[in-house]
Order: sequence, then C-alpha cells, then structure tokens
Amino acid sequence: MSNESREQILSDFQDCTGLENVEECIAILQQHEWSLMDAIQAVHEGIGGINDNESTVPVQHTTNYSTSSIVNNTTNQNISNNKRQSDSNEFDDTDQPRIIKTIPGNQRIAIGTHPTAENTSVGDLHFTINFHDQTEKLTISDNQTVHELRVKISEKFSVPPHKQNFLNWTMKSYDDRTKLKDLHLSLENIIHLSSIENGSTDFSQIFKHTTSSSQGSSEFPLTVLCEDKSGQMIPYKLVLKSNTTINEIKKQIETLAHIPIKQQTWQGLLGANDTDELHQTAITPQGRLIVHHSDTSLNQQIPTIRRDIKQVIISTDPNEDEEMDIEHDNGLETIEDDDITILSHNNSATTISTEGISGRTPLIPDDCTDDTAALEHFAHIFHTRYGSTGPILYIGSLDQAIQDSLYSSIHTRRPLAIYLHNDQSVCANVFCSQVLTTDSIIEYLANNYVLWAWDVTSDANRTKLFGALRRCVGNQCTQRVGSMENDGFPLLLIVIRSRGSLELINIIEGKSTPTEVLLNLIQSHESFEQQRLRDVDEEEMREKRENLKRQQEDEYEQSLQADLAKERARQEEQDANERLIQQRLQQQQESKARLPDEPDETEKNITRLKIRLPDDGGVLLRRFRIHDNLQVLFDYLSSEGRMFGEYKILTTYPKRDLTTLNPTETFEQLKLYPQEQLILESL
Repeated sequence: MSNESREQILSDFQDCTGLENVEECIAILQQHEWSLMDAIQAVHEGIGGINDNESTVPVQHTTNYSTSSIVNNTTNQNISNNKRQSDSNEFDDTDQPRIIKTIPGNQRIAIGTHPTAENTSVGDLHFTINFHDQTEKLTISDNQTVHELRVKISEKFSVPPHKQNFLNWTMKSYDDRTKLKDLHLSLENIIHLSSIENGSTDFSQIFKHTTSSSQGSSEFPLTVLCEDKSGQMIPYKLVLKSNTTINEIKKQIETLAHIPIKQQTWQGLLGANDTDELHQTAITPQGRLIVHHSDTSLNQQIPTIRRDIKQVIISTDPNEDEEMDIEHDNGLETIEDDDITILSHNNSATTISTEGISGRTPLIPDDCTDDTAALEHFAHIFHTRYGSTGPILYIGSLDQAIQDSLYSSIHTRRPLAIYLHNDQSVCANVFCSQVLTTDSIIEYLANNYVLWAWDVTSDANRTKLFGALRRCVGNQCTQRVGSMENDGFPLLLIVIRSRGSLELINIIEGKSTPTEVLLNLIQSHESFEQQRLRDVDEEEMREKRENLKRQQEDEYEQSLQADLAKERARQEEQDANERLIQQRLQQQQESKARLPDEPDETEKNITRLKIRLPDDGGVLLRRFRIHDNLQVLFDYLSSEGRMFGEYKILTTYPKRDLTTLNPTETFEQLKLYPQEQLILESL
C-alpha cells in the first residue's frame, strides 16, 4: 500500500471517528491492517455509549461545502464546540419549516421544508454575456443560484463553471450557492466573462501571505473552510510560505473570516502546535483545513427542537421519578402523536391522549398527481412530525433523480438512495426520529448521495412507486420491494449504475441502528466508487480506442487521397503522352500529304541526299529535285517520325545547320546538289 493511500485512509478515519491523536489513529489502523471499515467498526463498538449524533463522517470532495445538520434534542444535552451547525438559524424556536433550496425540475431540498410566498414568486432575469468577441443572451429565474447561472453560461461558451470569472461583478457577499434574487439585480444585466486559465476554483477571497523573513521560502497553498454565523462553510485559498507558523495562519483567518482566535476550532492540523511551521507538520500542500466558529453563547444555548416520540406520566409519588420521562432514545416502543394533550393536572396521575396512526396526515397524500408537490408535502409533514428538517431530499420525479445522480458526468456521478416509508410499520417512527435526524447520516447523505423518498402507506402510492421502479430500475428491484410486508419497512435502497445498467446493491432495513446505517452507507458508497473508477478507466480506454480509430481513419484517408493524387497525376501524364502521340501522328500525316513524290533516277536536275541518323540509327537515302525548297526535306524527316524542333541537321563542308536557314530556299540555292551527305543530331 502506498504512503498516499495510507494518508487518505488516515484522513478518512479521523473524519469518521472524530479522533485527533494521529499516533492513536495509526495504531488502530495498523491493528486492523489498514482496513477503514474494520477500524471504524472497532471504534464504534469500543465507544459503546457515545451518541451516534456526535460522530463525524468522511466527506467526499464536492463543490458544495455546506451541509444541513440538525441537532437531535435532549433537555440535558451539551453542545460540542466541534459540532457543525449549518442551518441558517441554528436554534429556531418555531416549528415553521425553512426552505433550503427550491429548483423547478432539478431540485434538492431538506426534508421538512415548505414553500413560502417568497419562493413561489419567481421572476426572470435577462443576461447579456460578453466573452472575447462573442456575445450571447440567456434568461434564468431569479430563484436559481449563481452556480446554475454559471452552468448555463458554460453551455453557451464551453467555459467550465469553476473557471468563470465575472469581471464586472463588484458584489462582495456572494458565492455559487447565493440565489440571484438575493443579489438585487435588475431585469437586464451584462456580464463581462473571462476564463481562469489555471483551472482553480474562483473562491470569494484569495489571500497571499508573505513576510520579510520568508522571501526565499517555497509557496505552500492551502484551502481553509471557515464556518460563518449561519453555519455555511466559506472557502479561503491561502498561498503561504512553508515557514509560516500555525499561529500566523490563525491570525490571518481572524482577519479574513472575522473569527477570533479563541473561538476558532480547527480540524486537519494533524497534531500541529501553534509554534510549528508548515514544513514541520504533517500538513501537505494543496491540503484542506476546516475552522468551526465555536461561539460560547451559542454553545450554552439549549436547542428548542420539540420532542416527538414521548410518553409522559406525572405522579405525586417521588419514588416514581424514574418513570417521569421515557424517551425514544431508550429504544422503547411508545405512543406518539403530532398533537399531545394533557387531560388533567391534579394530584392524581396525568395521562396523555394521542391520535392513532389512522388520524395522521400522510407524508404523501393519495390524490397527489405531481411528484414535485408530493415530495414537498413529504418534507413538510416530516418536519411537523419529527421537529427536524432531516436529510436533504431530491424534489422531483424518480426519473429526474436517476438522471441527475447516475447519468450525470462520470466525474460528478453519485449513487441514488431511495427511502421508502410506511406508517403501518412499527419501525417507521423510530427510524425517522433516530436515524434520519442524525447529523452524521444527514451530512454523509448530503455529500455522497442523491436521496429520493416516497410513502407507500396507501395502496395507490404503492402502485405508483412500483410503476416508477419497474420503468426506471427494473423488475428485479420491483419484485424485491413488492415482496416486503408492512413491518419490513422503512427501507433505504441503494442503486448504482454498473456497465450502463442500473443495479440494486444494498437494502438497508428500518430496524438498523444509526451506526449500522452509516456503515452500510459508507460501504455502499465505496462499492459505487470502485465501480465508478472502473467506469472511468473504461471511458478512458474507450476514448483511447476511439482516438486511435479516428487517427487510423485519418491516416487511411490521407493515404487514400495521396494514392488518388498519384493516380490522377499518372493519368494526366498518360493523357498528355497520348495527346503528344496523336499530335505527332497528325503532323506526320500532314507532312506526308505535303511531300511530293520522289523523282525517278532518270530525271534531270535532281540531287541525292544521304542522311546519317544519330545513335547508329542507320541512314536515310532519298532523291529530291533541285528546285524543291528546304521545307520538303523537313517534311520528309517528319514523315519518317523526326519532328521539326527535335533535331538539327548539319552539312559536312562547309558545316552548316540547315534548321537555322530559310526553309523557302531551294537545294540549288543552298548548293546541295548533285549529292550531299547530311548528319542528323537529336536535341
């Protein structure tokens, strides 16, 4: 196992268990041969009585740094300084649900949210985007976020969202999660876009720290996630020197994030002291540290989330004090209701009247035809019942949830968790109140899964679910869920995509404890991640094969074009030769037609010419009349295949080139009689 793998396992182990002593963590991992699952299981079994809500979980790297974490309330519970509170109003005295996110068609919202008038009023904003010499226009709802605006821009200009820089945006207090309506933009807007070439995320603030004593030190980049007063994690990218001390970093965070050093709670320092320099610690460049804002006043505040599963008996007998408060945390089956009414308040025992399950408002009503409205109703009723927003829930149809989770980009793909609720199950309320409201499970689901939910209490909703499962996941999954009795619910179905098809890899039953659920989620995500990495390798291999195929096709096409060019050139040369041959034949025929008959030997005034051919080609002999002109000699040579311009013909004495003379002069004028020997030379 490589050192990098062990460092990653050590980091995940510390995040999951909350242990900060590096030596102790290494010792535990070595005892279990660096098996992350075995080590986590051993720690949970060893801790025993620790509340599941206090455990932390490994967070996969995502661009969403804030998660929803709800405190599971008990009256005597102390709030840990290290606990992350990411609700914008951490301790809300009211039972009113709060909207975390509402996006039409592609939505994720915390269970228990409820749309308000502010969210139902949606307007359109118009943007003109200038990028280099290009200009594009787009329209987007003001209820969507800056990140969704960046995604739309990336579709226009092919600039990834994390590389986009808005040059003319001077607003200071916004990030990718900020809704556009919160920026108070006008209806018509112009954005001057530039691309960040180094590919790093354009964080809201970038600080470069230098000191006079470290001018020669190497750079040490770090990303620090700081928790603000609303619980959101704000990233700061620091470019430090390797000899910067931990105390100096804390001072810089105090300046940047306005968190006093005394109220800073750090994670990821790996045992480093304030006086240690970065190069002396186990912190690595490009690492990530987390700073929580541990406000003393908030830590002393007791959360006011109401108890939901509770049976109270008030008695005048002091010996019965132990029976005063029996809560669901003790694992007892109790009568629970949305509305608890005390019938009498006197010296006799006071009892509590509750509505039966049949009188409850279902999580999803039978007559709901719209999946989005059904899930918003599910979230609202969940909050009303259990006093917690619960895990972040995907708002939309099952088809949309599958597309956004399992059919997204191979690098952003996440497994799909399907929660199926049944009010007729004896485990339903315990699972919702003890598991789905546990901080560690909420956080792990938010960062690593897309969670979709449905209520199968009624036959109508169960039939709708079976139809959606059969259409989207397959008959095998539908049959397994359909065979479940009421007491087999609730269920968490984990679905992944394997080799292009969907596969149900795990069913987490409602009788599981929070620790068992968390370990099952971690194990299922590891299985998904292994399959995703295999898919990445296959995708890369497929791209390589396709690139090689395209390269071979290009090379073949180039070779084919070259062969066609050669063939065209050869054909053109052949055609030219044929044309030349035809021209010579035509000239030869014309010369024969013009050539007078050879005179007889008995005629008078004739001359005999003897023409020696080049390259031992022989001798031509012919009689000509002395009154014939020199052109007759040239026509004779043309008729014999010797075209004018391809030779010169010379006399012996005096030496003359007859081709340079006037062709109208006669043999008599040229004194080429009664006989003459000529020499033909090729040019």
